[in-house]
Amino acid sequence: MNHQHRIAGLYDTHAESLRRYIFRRVGDHALAEDLCNEVFLRMLEGLGSYQERGLPIEAWMYRIARDRIIDTYRWHNRHPCSPLIDTEIAVPNAHLIESDDAFRTMLATLNHEQRQVLLLRYRDDLTFADIAKALDRSEGAVKQLKRRALQQLKEHYKPAQSA
Repeated sequence: MNHQHRIAGLYDTHAESLRRYIFRRVGDHALAEDLCNEVFLRMLEGLGSYQERGLPIEAWMYRIARDRIIDTYRWHNRHPCSPLIDTEIAVPNAHLIESDDAFRTMLATLNHEQRQVLLLRYRDDLTFADIAKALDRSEGAVKQLKRRALQQLKEHYKPAQSA
């Protein structure tokens, strides 16, 4: 059996329990999903050099997960960031967006994914889960794109003055 099929079988059998294990330690569903995927990627990359030591391969999988959790905590301790809170930055309402040329121009300066996330979130009123599915990204990545886009708009946008 080739490595990809072996990892796929392990994923089918253990991904959900591994995701729960990681979630209990990090407390964030999107991060747990990302770390779970990283575990299986690392397993795929290292399966060729894996050596049996009398333990089930699942022990190796959980060790990789534990190491990824530790690495994540270390990274976050060295790179603190503000929480991703929806109410952190106010977004102009849809009528202002449509009537304010300065805002539309500024929106055009965002990268494609940031613009998509903002429009899907605020114009189309989609949830982060729906946006993540539509863009084939994790919810955490979608929240990060939204936060960065709003931060960029906050730093550069000056609303049109009403007469």
